[in-house]
Amino acid sequence: MSWWFLLSFLLLLSDAVNRNNFKTCDQSGFCKRLRSMEQNKSGYYADPDTVVQLNSSSVSFTVKHEVEKYEHSVVLRVLKDNTVRLSAQEKDPVRPRYSPVDSFGDAPLQDQSCTLSKSAQTATVSFSPNKLVLTYNPLRVDVYAGEELVASVNARGLFHVETQLLKPSLMSRVGQKLSDLGSQALSLGSKFIKSFKSEPSKVEGQEEGDKPEEEKNEEDDMGISAEELAKMDWEESFNSHHDSNPRGPRAISLDVTFVGFDKLYGLPEHADTLALKGTGNTDPYRLYNLDVFEYELDNPMALYGAIPYVHALSAKRSVGMMWLNAAETWVDINYSNEKSIVGRVLSSILSSDEVSRVDTHFMSESGLLDLFLFLGPSPKDVTKQYSNVFGPSYLPPMFAISYHQCRWNYNDQKDVLGVDANFDKYDIPMDVIWLDIEHTNGKRYFSWDGRKFPDSKAMLSALADKGRNMVTIIDPHIKVDKNWDLYTAGRDHVSCGIYVKNKDGGNFEGHCWPGTSSWVDYTSPCARQWWAEQFAYDKYQGSSPTLFTWNDMNEPSVFNGPEVSMPKDNLHAENWEHRDVHNIYGYYMHRATRDGQLYRSQNTARPFVLSRAFFVGSHRIGPIWTGDNHASWEHLRMSIPMLLSLNIAGYPFVGADVGGFFGNPPTELLVRWYQVGVLQPFLRAHAHIDTRRREPWLFGDENTALIRDALILRYQLLPYIYTQFYKASVDNSPIMRPLWYDHPEDTSLYTNQVEFQLGDSLLSSPVLESNEKSHVVVLPGPQVWYDYHSYTKYSPGTMHISVKMSSIPLYIKGGSIVVTKMRVRRSSQLMESDPYTLIVALSTQGDAKGEAYIDDGKTFEYKNNKFSHQLLNFSNNKLSCRRAADSGQYDSPAVERIVILGLNSPVSASLNGSPLVSTFDKTKSSVTIKKPNVVLSGEWDIDFS
Repeated sequence: MSWWFLLSFLLLLSDAVNRNNFKTCDQSGFCKRLRSMEQNKSGYYADPDTVVQLNSSSVSFTVKHEVEKYEHSVVLRVLKDNTVRLSAQEKDPVRPRYSPVDSFGDAPLQDQSCTLSKSAQTATVSFSPNKLVLTYNPLRVDVYAGEELVASVNARGLFHVETQLLKPSLMSRVGQKLSDLGSQALSLGSKFIKSFKSEPSKVEGQEEGDKPEEEKNEEDDMGISAEELAKMDWEESFNSHHDSNPRGPRAISLDVTFVGFDKLYGLPEHADTLALKGTGNTDPYRLYNLDVFEYELDNPMALYGAIPYVHALSAKRSVGMMWLNAAETWVDINYSNEKSIVGRVLSSILSSDEVSRVDTHFMSESGLLDLFLFLGPSPKDVTKQYSNVFGPSYLPPMFAISYHQCRWNYNDQKDVLGVDANFDKYDIPMDVIWLDIEHTNGKRYFSWDGRKFPDSKAMLSALADKGRNMVTIIDPHIKVDKNWDLYTAGRDHVSCGIYVKNKDGGNFEGHCWPGTSSWVDYTSPCARQWWAEQFAYDKYQGSSPTLFTWNDMNEPSVFNGPEVSMPKDNLHAENWEHRDVHNIYGYYMHRATRDGQLYRSQNTARPFVLSRAFFVGSHRIGPIWTGDNHASWEHLRMSIPMLLSLNIAGYPFVGADVGGFFGNPPTELLVRWYQVGVLQPFLRAHAHIDTRRREPWLFGDENTALIRDALILRYQLLPYIYTQFYKASVDNSPIMRPLWYDHPEDTSLYTNQVEFQLGDSLLSSPVLESNEKSHVVVLPGPQVWYDYHSYTKYSPGTMHISVKMSSIPLYIKGGSIVVTKMRVRRSSQLMESDPYTLIVALSTQGDAKGEAYIDDGKTFEYKNNKFSHQLLNFSNNKLSCRRAADSGQYDSPAVERIVILGLNSPVSASLNGSPLVSTFDKTKSSVTIKKPNVVLSGEWDIDFS
């Protein structure tokens, strides 16, 4: 192992993140340039003569500049369900700009008709009841929901596209050097560049060379002044790394103001507050997928994934916006209620002296300008509109939403089977055991260390006998080893280049866990197909249908690379630079691995792939987690806003490592983390190789019982949680949601980031402080709430409750029916035939409703209508179960118990006229019916009197 690899490894294992490894905005050339732009001085305008209706749903126009001769084609496209797309690209560019088209959902975008009307100063695009108003000069697009202005694009005049040019070093072809001629050489270079492009069209009435004398001296023939060209960062250095940037600066910038809004959310991934902060005194929020060990809290540094999406919220309305760009991106945010700061451009159309608003400024290093606005009006409407464009979440197998036990690393086969046996010994449910990098043969993925795991198939079979599965890690770097078949197969592949190339066209090599490595180019469809084929059972020796995958280090992480990542001037398929595709690289690995699991099962079994890196569209593939957190109360608390932010930004299947990856959690913290984690979408305990073992039974009988009880609660709720995942697979509904999502009218909830709802019906108010005895709970109105454990009814509002170590504050919203299974076994698969318990929590009006989704939990047979979607309703003293309109046919187990909460006196119950045995509990104001003789997948009515 080389000294450089050892040094890189030791640096990464330092106690905390080294911020010097990562850029600030001032150290990022394009961010510094674009952030320093003056407002309302960009010089862009829309040519009114070019504004035309392209088709029934789109309007196009040409944007020009007062000085530059480059022109931009802009298209406003109206999509169904109050959605608008604004896209812009240069006319006749030197080279194309990258667009992450694979982020879109599987269904094609659906248009909505619009009409165009024009006046001397503006053009209006109407799509009832909304409209877009284009102001020609200065360029601005105002977005109206009904008659209300909700957003203004380029109100501050920060739209800017850095013109793509050829590098000034090409001037050497005309016999001069930049260093010798300075600005004269730059001007000469621009004239030389012009010869590579077609002649620009002349302005009507202008003669050849007819130009003011001062402009002849200041501008080159392409409309770019020598001084402006000199300011551009053609090459950059950071620490010891140099970016040759051979294609030159090509950043894009745009401001969007959300008018009448109080808070902004989204922009994952950051370890920061749920409501995004203003960045006037800090760096902008950065979106650039990076491997950040033991990340800091409460700052806008980039982390492992990037979704450039924001959700603006007020008591009246929600609006969402996606900035679809896969390059490094920075986002400035400013909150204000002084309309004068917006400038005169908005003052004339705002109706009051003070209007709250949020100003945003998006800046990306390269790529197309492609913007989506989702006009709501409710948070749920925005979610549906997002799903229409980028698709819903995927429906995972049942084991995936159960409990996962992980560690870097379980030592060997005996260790794995011993951990498995102890879960049974201590009567703790578990579905998946994970293996980290040490299980491989010398960090060669798709392999096993034969000494540690001599019979992996026997190990997998022993787990499968209990309904359990295994996950192994597979990273994107391939050990450079000429004697390893997998490496040489990629190196010598004849159909396409499997590995990412360096700037000179050779296979890029860097350092990661195996030492010198190459990285698979997942942006190439051919390379993705090759990768998927490696999951075939005859290639991945020792694997089985119950072995699934964890993709780590796929930002990508390169130990000796700039910012612990890949050089931006590396080359990918179709000659895209890495800077163009950086944030989508992990998405493509995630997708290729998913495809590998589909390939091996011939598209019959649902895949499970956890990824650390992510981008727009990753939610359709599989879950992600929040990365290398720390065993501290601060990180436990931060896990909630981080996961809520991801859900709001369209990623429901997310989790944080229980206990913290780094460090050794105190026992109290570990127990509390389990109590929080069991109510989050993805549930995995994980730990660093240098930490002490922390399986649930290692902390004394009392704490083992507390962790067991928490995990039992998770398994009891699996039918309800699985139904929430079904809903997410339909319209991408957030599974873990902030309280304001269902109660946007209550502005007091906008900064609450310690409580959350799990789906529609459950509210978690976790204990997040050490030695806490008195706990504050906020229950939103107007409905009543019931304690999940005691059935005590509470009115909405803020209350203080006493808590002890066994407390898991969890509440059912009045008017809900929650479907559970109370018989918990070793694994979720062994619970498949167990009966259900229905908890009916009556509203103040005496009614309730709920639903249940049931299928085999494993395959895609639900696509062949082998599923049951049941609607439950309690009203007028009758509990009914009916098949939903979209339901197929799937036989479910029976209902063994129905508990009705909120009844103050005994009632009798009957099914089809036959009496049922019911028990009234006065202390809990509840009625319990045992063995009602119904199945959940049937249709039936139970009458109460």
